[in-house]
Amino acid sequence: MTKSEGAARAANDALHRLATALVDSASLVRAVPERLRVAPVEGVPPGSVPTLQGLLNRLTDALRLPRLDVVPEPAPLWSVELALSRRLMLGSGGYGAVAGSARPGRAEPEGVEGIAWSASTALPGRPFMVPSYDGSPLRCWTAGREDRPAVALVTACGMPVGLVKRWMTALSGSYRVVTWESRGLFATGTGPGPAALGDHSLAAQARDLLAVLDGFGIRRAHAMGLCGGAAIALAAASGSARVVSMSLWHGDYELGRAVPKTDHQRDVESLLAMASRNLKQAAGLHRLMRRPQALNGMRPDIAHHLIHPYATPDLLHRYGLLNGAIMSTDCRPFLTAGQPTLVVSSPKDTTAHPAGSAYVARRLKRADLRMLPEGDHLSAFDAGPELVRLAEEFLHDVTASHWKDT
Repeated sequence: MTKSEGAARAANDALHRLATALVDSASLVRAVPERLRVAPVEGVPPGSVPTLQGLLNRLTDALRLPRLDVVPEPAPLWSVELALSRRLMLGSGGYGAVAGSARPGRAEPEGVEGIAWSASTALPGRPFMVPSYDGSPLRCWTAGREDRPAVALVTACGMPVGLVKRWMTALSGSYRVVTWESRGLFATGTGPGPAALGDHSLAAQARDLLAVLDGFGIRRAHAMGLCGGAAIALAAASGSARVVSMSLWHGDYELGRAVPKTDHQRDVESLLAMASRNLKQAAGLHRLMRRPQALNGMRPDIAHHLIHPYATPDLLHRYGLLNGAIMSTDCRPFLTAGQPTLVVSSPKDTTAHPAGSAYVARRLKRADLRMLPEGDHLSAFDAGPELVRLAEEFLHDVTASHWKDT
């Protein structure tokens, strides 16, 4: 390989990483009506900002995303902009290759448009719009062969699909995986912001799961719920035999006074109660969430997902209603569900108290509790080898007799 060929390959690799990061951050970029700024995370050569700006403009245009303004230093940025900057990693690693590819006259072997197309069609891919039973539009994704057993991946309320991308990748080789984003919290392409929220109850969110199955022509599915998604999966399973089995990972449940909650659960529940009251209350809380310190408790590699429901006052208000309903609705009536169920948690989860998972497992008729010695709450989304092995073993057992006509 010649030096120029090596430089071209390095440039393409760096551009692919940047395009992939933009796609992964697209929900956040589209959520904020104001033009967002981003800054390099490391020092860059003097005068490089215009070069980066030109490249970023070409990529965002090719991806049909709002443009971003590149600024030289992160000091003036607010929390969403900082989270976005850290995901894009401007100025890090292959900066020289990226900057070189943007200089006038420099050849681009694939071209920015081709790179953008490749990034936008990679897993999880482009969304399908599916209407729920009350007409609420849901942004949905699917991966894996249609003739495989179906897994409905129920993620935490308000989280972009990128947070469960690793689970989609891990399971789609053997299963048909479908998932969706929370109603009323994501732009659907029909206007500048999300559609009207409508019903925000836990029951409505459980019906969304069944609507997604309808949208993809799936008769029956395993429901895999993570965090608050575990409560949604449990509610759906208690009311429909179309959910033939469940796995509930680090579930966040309301189970009455007999089951303790973590400080985090109590704090978030209080915040959501305030945000749900009205838009004025949500706007006051949003001002606090704009501070850079709001990112201190968020894992840097996924902060751009975790900050999404706090990105605007309207989103925070809607999140207060939706996740507030999940966190405050008593799940004990749903524990009559008779489907085979895997319940997973860890004593090291300080986000959703593991006692809630233990309680759910004791009362479900056909549940197996796995209290893992390691793993915090967010590691459940990482789809590490041990968790994937556990999920696949359970899925193999429960799919053996259920799926011929799914």
